Amino acid sequence: MTPEQQRITFAICLSVGFTFLISAGLTFLIRPMAEDLHLGDGTVGTLLALPSIASLLIIFIAGQTGDCLGHRVALLYFSVAFIVGSALIALGNGAMMVGVGLAICGAAATAIQIVALGLLQLSVPDGRAHTSAFTTYGMVYPVAYLAFPLLTAGLLNVAAWRLIPILWAVAGLVVSFVVLRFVRHAEDRQPMGEWLSPLLAGAVLAAGVRFLATIRDDGFGSREAITDVAIFFAAILLLTWRYGASHALSFSLEPLREVMVRALLIGVALVALAGTLTYVILALEYMYNMTPLDAAVAVIPAQAGAIVGAKIFASRAIQRWGYADAGTHLTLALGVSMLTMVSIQASSPAWLLIACATVFNTAALAAVTVLNADVMARAPQGATGPISSFRGAASSIGTGLGVVVLGTGVINAANVSDGASNVGSDQLHQIASALRLDGILGCGIALIAWITLRLTERQRADSIH
Repeated sequence: MTPEQQRITFAICLSVGFTFLISAGLTFLIRPMAEDLHLGDGTVGTLLALPSIASLLIIFIAGQTGDCLGHRVALLYFSVAFIVGSALIALGNGAMMVGVGLAICGAAATAIQIVALGLLQLSVPDGRAHTSAFTTYGMVYPVAYLAFPLLTAGLLNVAAWRLIPILWAVAGLVVSFVVLRFVRHAEDRQPMGEWLSPLLAGAVLAAGVRFLATIRDDGFGSREAITDVAIFFAAILLLTWRYGASHALSFSLEPLREVMVRALLIGVALVALAGTLTYVILALEYMYNMTPLDAAVAVIPAQAGAIVGAKIFASRAIQRWGYADAGTHLTLALGVSMLTMVSIQASSPAWLLIACATVFNTAALAAVTVLNADVMARAPQGATGPISSFRGAASSIGTGLGVVVLGTGVINAANVSDGASNVGSDQLHQIASALRLDGILGCGIALIAWITLRLTERQRADSIH
């Protein structure tokens, strides 16, 4: 990479890394916050969901801001929003103010991620520099989830909860400084298009992902699930009406026209689905009576393996096979690695489950890093934002499905409402059985991704010849 590309890659990775402070730390922050503000269980659940709902609502709007306003300006706007949201949380004296702050933080964090990924593709479009930049970027997520949960939990042991959002605000200031220092002004700027169609598309995505979380917690017939379905179809109807009423829409499915882009996005979603660590963390809590902090510490090897997978394995795979074959080979490796879960028994030591998680999480991050780099490389010049938005949407869908498909068995077997200390011997066997089934399901899901990528690439090659 050139020195300028190195500076931009550094700025992007640092900026995106700080956005994970919210998702990685909120689970630990919510309890002392709720106790201090006297919040009920229903309110706590709503507050936990707000950042992800807000982030999905604006995911397609964020995609157009970088290309239209300029990536530097967009990143500065969103970093300021991140600071404002953090300040509202730190100063909040009730659920309303804290909820608004969390929603702003969640939306701003996702917007920074979307814009930054588009800028990375624009700044390092191809060659070995592209590989180096995207494999470095791939390390950001596991590094953040290795460090930030421990940082948040550690600080809460010695300080009041309001210190955490204050640190979030400081992180937002650092992002603003880094963007001002290392990201150049864009020469070409375009007027922003209309916001209604991308907002409606985001509402469809948010309602769909929220429905997946709701059926996991409350079942298909719950009032919350019915509400999510109603919002989902209402947003689709409104989006369809908007398409019929106007020809100048900002949201378009044009980026999905290329068949290989569609296949890669399916791959991103399925790898995110198979590679989720959520159910492993739950199993550690309920099989081995760990606290959430203990479980976060226990999966450090899995996060460390993901760093190695994203940077080293992904980079070497691309150099040896190229993007297309590297993506398929690593996806196949993920499928094989999921079968290690079949070894889990009720009497298995915790280290065995952690080792299995380390193996498949390493493969998952290596695979998704290659797929992300490949799909972004197919973005048209000057239109990286929409591809970045669709990539983010695919990842969100996969993560949401992963918790439902692979997490439900562990959740139901553990009966989480009774607490980790009340798990009996029969439940231990059920949890172990659920983990073995998750390994088989994860393998099957990864193989579907591998087949999809393989067949699409072969059809594409045949059409060229």
